[in-house]
Amino acid sequence: MSVLTRRSGVEPQRSTARFDTRTAMVIASATGALPLLAIAMISPTFLKPGAFPLLCAIVGFTALTVVFALKIGRLTDLQFAILGSGGMVGVAISAYLIADPSGTRAVTSMLAVVPAIAAAGSPPKITAAVTAGSVILATWLSSITLSDSGLAVTVVAVGAAATTVLVPVVLIAALRRSLLAVNGRLSVLANTDPLTRLLNRRGMLSQVEALLDKACISRGRLWAYVVDIDHFKSVNDTLGHAAGDRVLVTIAEALRHATARTGSQEAIVSRIGGEEFLILTELQPRTPLENAILDSVRAECEVTVSVGSVTVDVRAALDPRLNFGAASESSHVEHVVDTIMHAADNALYDAKSSGRDQSAHAGAVLVTWEAHTPEQRSDLAAEVARRAMP
Repeated sequence: MSVLTRRSGVEPQRSTARFDTRTAMVIASATGALPLLAIAMISPTFLKPGAFPLLCAIVGFTALTVVFALKIGRLTDLQFAILGSGGMVGVAISAYLIADPSGTRAVTSMLAVVPAIAAAGSPPKITAAVTAGSVILATWLSSITLSDSGLAVTVVAVGAAATTVLVPVVLIAALRRSLLAVNGRLSVLANTDPLTRLLNRRGMLSQVEALLDKACISRGRLWAYVVDIDHFKSVNDTLGHAAGDRVLVTIAEALRHATARTGSQEAIVSRIGGEEFLILTELQPRTPLENAILDSVRAECEVTVSVGSVTVDVRAALDPRLNFGAASESSHVEHVVDTIMHAADNALYDAKSSGRDQSAHAGAVLVTWEAHTPEQRSDLAAEVARRAMP
């Protein structure tokens, strides 16, 4: 039984790495509103009579927002909605307290900040809610500050205020949708083998992490199958590489059909190089998957394959029943997969040596793994990306 220990290799996030873009923008925009108090203190006529205490309360709330965001690091959607809504109300009241109407209009334009931040990184419902609130506040400010200027001027001012809020939100939301769509297409291209439409090695590794996390938490098992086309070189040499490509495509389809027939639809099926494929599943198939693979290939393809399989026991790195201590190897998912494949390759060699078009099983291999939740996995990926930046 083989053993491999995996540890993260990435330390917890520190200092500025704790802040996502949305939280950082909340801190920056709230900090930018603090000078209003200094202006009011320098210029007594800046505010309406008796407005200074209320402005102090608003600035106090703004300061608390900054402190809270600095402490939390990453605001949840609910926290952002609450702080953002409070900030917009504070902006509206601050604008109303300014004595000069031109100053009021200038501060009113700041109502566009929170909806713009929401459009850049919040769910659509929150973006719509804060945008609607901002438009209502901007409309209210414009109507009461210009009520003496006539209906036409008030209508124009209200329209201008609403446009100031809506245009950035619409543009940012559209850019965000386009960026997400492009990133989605790039992710598919980066993680998919263009010939067979199966996962490539990179795409397989990204999904195996989640599979190992789940198996580790549930103290479960995985089943791994390495599939290799028999005499594939002779196909290329005799019939040409175009024929070889067609064989690879038909083999990929046969593997999909085999996993579907055995109830392993959630299995990770990948082409890991040349004529070799890897299947990983967390569920034990209703019928032996290796037999289904051999039968599917015989029925659908003009070639045969050999299959090497291995059972993978996944245990937590700190499982008290496993006392490997410092002798354990600290590694990544690539090394875990390589260990699994090494065991399966030994079984594959036995299948090839026994005449091909058959399967062999290597027994069990034990890997220890430090499981992470999806949120922790996302944070680790963000930290790795940050460290990779120059």
